[in-house]
Amino acid sequence: MLFRGTAAVVALFVAAEPAVAHAVAPAGQWSVVHDDRRASYDAVTVTPGGAVWVAGTRGSEQLLLKGGRSAFKRVTGPGFRVKRLASASDTRVWAFGASRYARWDGRRWQVRPWSHGRVDRAYSIGENLWVVENTNVFPKAGAAGWKARSTLRRLAGSVWRKVPTPIVVKGLDGSWAAGSARGTAALAHWTGKAWRAVELPALPTARPGQISELTDVAMDGETGRVMAVGWAAWPCGGAKFCGETLLLSGYPGSWNFEVRGEPGIQPRAQAEPDGRGGAWVVYDDKGGGSAFLHIGVDGVEPGVFPAPPNRNASVRDLAIQLESGGSGWAVGAAPSGRDGLIWAYRR
Repeated sequence: MLFRGTAAVVALFVAAEPAVAHAVAPAGQWSVVHDDRRASYDAVTVTPGGAVWVAGTRGSEQLLLKGGRSAFKRVTGPGFRVKRLASASDTRVWAFGASRYARWDGRRWQVRPWSHGRVDRAYSIGENLWVVENTNVFPKAGAAGWKARSTLRRLAGSVWRKVPTPIVVKGLDGSWAAGSARGTAALAHWTGKAWRAVELPALPTARPGQISELTDVAMDGETGRVMAVGWAAWPCGGAKFCGETLLLSGYPGSWNFEVRGEPGIQPRAQAEPDGRGGAWVVYDDKGGGSAFLHIGVDGVEPGVFPAPPNRNASVRDLAIQLESGGSGWAVGAAPSGRDGLIWAYRR
């Protein structure tokens, strides 16, 4: 697939970086492998070959880094601020901005205009390139009459087509979509031609005025196990809403919901498979920074992402590479828009 339009010839180059490169991540735990107190990192993707691309900013500068097996180095980007990244191979990397998107073909960026909505998630899955646009999240204070919203598009040739879905989609993985339908957490499955709703069991708890949704989904490629994260919320006095975390796991026809009082309502929680039959669920910690739930084969283990002393950076994007032993990558920054960190996990 070739993009027409502006093409920028790109050469990788090493730039002087006011950043600290840490040692390779130790096996079995998350660790900081790169930090830059002047930067802010927004998006990450890792190719099947292990190349890790990170997009962000440093002040008013657009920033694109590439690394993985070695230290992260600055590379020339597509010429616009990149908000989301996706990749299918080392020569098929996509970058999305506010009004343009681009594909890296191994030699240059091929840039095209973007005339649709805000890209909140981007996925390269098999032969399909998907984006989820204009998603809304449940506000911390609640909202009377709040309804989930999003648009799903797929690239068909050179045209981005809106795809009808039986649920409001908030996250994808493999042939699965997570979201909600009529105010209740829901899943859908891609048949190769259309999305079809999947029957799920009733939520373990039900309260007056309760709404719920799944915010992301992860599928284990070997076993077919599907895992999703979401939330349930209900009014509990004035404009206040109380809530809990939902974890869904299982297989078609055999699903199990788990309800956790902590970490509560997490409307931006992401999920990625861990390559061992489980999944990582990442969310903003109430005390600052980011925490995770690791869904394993036998249970769920909580943890937090490490940070340098007196730093409070939160994960903004998560990507997993399952080939060649597997590795996980997370990027983020502090609420101030600085203190950019890159985390890595190696099995």
